[in-house]
This record gives sequence, structure tokens and C-alpha cells, in this order.
Amino acid sequence: MAQQEPIDQRKLFIQTLVISMIIWLLILMGWSYFSRPPSTNQPPDKLVAEIEKLRAEKDHMEASRRAQELASRYHGTEYGALGILLEAKIFYEDKQDAREAYNRLRQLEELYPHTKVYREQGRALTQQVAQKLDEENRPLPSYQIIDASMRLFNFAGDGRFILGILFIAAVVRLIQVPLVNRQFASMRKMLQLQPKLLELQQKYTGQELVQRQMALYKKYGVNPMSGCLYALLPVPFLIFIYNAFLVYQVQFRTGHFLWINPDMATRFPGLIGAHLGQFDAPMLLIYAVSMYLTSRLTITDPSQAQLQKTMAMISTLMLLIISWQFRFPAAFILYWLLTNVFYVAHYKLYMRTPAPELTPVDGSDTPAQRNGVAEKPKPTGYQPPKKRSRRK
Repeated sequence: MAQQEPIDQRKLFIQTLVISMIIWLLILMGWSYFSRPPSTNQPPDKLVAEIEKLRAEKDHMEASRRAQELASRYHGTEYGALGILLEAKIFYEDKQDAREAYNRLRQLEELYPHTKVYREQGRALTQQVAQKLDEENRPLPSYQIIDASMRLFNFAGDGRFILGILFIAAVVRLIQVPLVNRQFASMRKMLQLQPKLLELQQKYTGQELVQRQMALYKKYGVNPMSGCLYALLPVPFLIFIYNAFLVYQVQFRTGHFLWINPDMATRFPGLIGAHLGQFDAPMLLIYAVSMYLTSRLTITDPSQAQLQKTMAMISTLMLLIISWQFRFPAAFILYWLLTNVFYVAHYKLYMRTPAPELTPVDGSDTPAQRNGVAEKPKPTGYQPPKKRSRRK
């Protein structure tokens, strides 16, 4: 019987990851396509009249679908802006939902700041809805936490938002220091094990190599999957901060940062934010670069370097697509970027400290054994006392 060739685990993992990403992108594209409202091929004026008629009949769901159709069919024009405005009015005036209305108006403000619809109707309605939404969110604990952090830097004027975000990122990173130190300790052990792993790779192949590698990890108390586990630690903090920033997004309308200002937003609508509460493409690209470099920095296994580079590239690409699709506010992207900076600084400082000697968890490989002297095994269990000889 012919012997089966050993499976290349790295190649199999990369193929699985790429296939999963392609399937995920297809699902996202399919969701975007099928979620679009059906087209009725009506002229824009008749479509607007039909939307107003449906609103009068209190058929808000169908009116919202027609408004989405108007915005989709006439994207980039005055009628496209009017479709977003009508949908915002349906949520705010008919459904009494200030949150969804503000989401539509923020889209109108980002994509159509130069249109007549926004200047004459959208700007005033945005201010009205923003004030209403801010009053509803003010009693929430997450709002009060973010607001208290910003008020610490009132002396900085407009810069208080930047300093406040910096302060929040630093506090969250400090909370995670004990757990991140464990992650770095595991990464350092992986680096110390590299010579032994290379020796195994030169002597063995296939399943025998995998078994001996796992035995080596077990001997020294190293979990090769701990990096993935520790990578999930920031996720609860990330979700909390994202939701808190959404609750506080109305206040971010008065915050600016370098190129994030109304003048630049008017020149590049949809790409550069007018304030920290809007989506900003340059900030997202800077964060994506920092994420990729951080992933490359923390490569601990040279034999897996190519695999980790591929994973870093794929995860960065997925992040860009998701962030662009949901248009995260610039304040949150800035927080994300600062956490990366703090992570890299923490990693550099930790790796400068001297590493402890790598010793087996079971106590084997002692100095005497390394010198070629076999130690006598220590007795285990109950040992009866030795009888003393009586002198005659």
C-alpha cells in the first residue's frame, strides 16, 4: 500500500481562511443586493408624491421603501438627497424614532453637504433631531462616563475631544495590562522554543513532527493557541466603547482634528468627515496600516511567518470592508488607532525586560541533567523508617 503524503497544515489553513473570506464577501454582497428596494421605474416627481401619499395613509414601511428607492436610483443628485431626507422624516415625524432618523441625516450630511436639499431642509432638521437624540441619551451611564472623561479637558477647548479619547484609550489599555502581560509571556516562550522546534523539524516530518511539537509545548507549559485566546480579550472593551461613542456621537459634532473639519468635508464629501462624529476615510486607512504593522510586529514563530503575514493582510482587508460598509465615526477609529499605538509601546517595553530561563513545568531538564549527570529518582509515597542497628 502506498504511503499517504503528510498534509501541509499551513497551506490547508490558508486555503480555508481564503475560502471563508470569499464566502463572507459573497454573503455581504448578496445582502446588500437583495436588501435594496424593488424599482418601480416611476419618474422622481411621481415617486416623491407617492411617498407623501403613503405617509398620509400611515403606511410607513412602504413609504420608507420608496424613499430608499429614490435615494438609490438617483444617487449623487438632488433627488438622491431628497430620498434620504424623506426617509429621515418618516422615522422622526411618523415613527418618533430619533436614533434612526439621525443615522439617515448623518448620511445626508456626509454625502450631500453641497446640495440644495441639505442646505434648505437637511441642516435644520439635523440640528433638531441631534438635540432630541442627545436629550434621550444623556441619562445613560455610558453617555455619562464618556462625558465625564471629556469634561476633564475642558481647558483645551476644541481639543478636549482628542485628549478625552486619548485618556479613555490609555485607561482601557491599563486595565488590560495584567492579561496582556500573560499574552506577551506566552509569545516570549514561543520565541525561546524556536531552536528546539527547528531541531524537531530537521529530524521529523508529518504526523510524528506534530506529535513531538505538541509534546514539547506540553513539557514547557506553552499553549500555541493562547495568542488567539488573548486576542479576544479587547473585544468586550471594544464593543462597550463603540456603543458609548454612538450614544455620545451628537457631542462629537463639535470636535475636529487636523483635516477633519467642515471645509475639507465640503471638498471631499463622503471621504473626509466634517467632525469626529462622521466617517473619515484617511483615518480609517491610517488605522488599517497600523493594524497590519502591529500584526507583523508580533510574529513569534519564524516557521509560521508567511502564514501570519497572510492572516494580517486578510484581517486588515476585512476590517477595511466592514468599516467602510458601516461607516464608523472618526472618533471611534481614532480610539482604535490609539489603542494600537499603546499596544506596540507596551510590547516594546515588555520585550526589553530580561526573559526568565525556559524550564520544563515537570521539573525535568535540570542543570545536573544538562551536564550529563543522572539524578537519582526521589522516592514517592510512604517510606517506612529505616531500622537502626543496636550496639552490642
